[in-house]
Amino acid sequence: MNVAPEPAVRSCDGDLVGDARALGRMYRYLVDGLRLSWENTPYSVTEGWVIVELAQRDVTEVMELRRRIGMDPGYLSRVLARFQADRLITRDRAPENRRFQTVRLTRRGRAAFEVIEDRMAEALRARLSAFPESDRRRIVEAMTSISGAVEHALGGRCAP
Repeated sequence: MNVAPEPAVRSCDGDLVGDARALGRMYRYLVDGLRLSWENTPYSVTEGWVIVELAQRDVTEVMELRRRIGMDPGYLSRVLARFQADRLITRDRAPENRRFQTVRLTRRGRAAFEVIEDRMAEALRARLSAFPESDRRRIVEAMTSISGAVEHALGGRCAP
């Protein structure tokens, strides 16, 4: 059984940085279980996140992918080369600007994503099961609200 961490001590003086750090710790508790999603797969956590990001769109521009996940260009290039060798992706040039490369998951890549997605959902359900139903709903609603506020502040982008 998962045991939720003790609630963070709330700052009395409106310490936004302290409150944000406490929220970050709680968020990490919830999503840390997602690392288990990649156990018994041939992919590292980083590779798994790349697959998850690629699955969000039919075609992804490599430069945009790198910006979204904040990955070193050389490392991302090696990950994509491995995925191409494993036939998880295809790479092409962007039709509107041939200088840019685009990537898309193949059927095999989509199948890998579905395995990871199912495991991520299972891991998150297990983490959330440590909370009563009413708290689970509040947690998810709060996370949705925070995500919306951050995306709005970033102009619709999920990552800076």
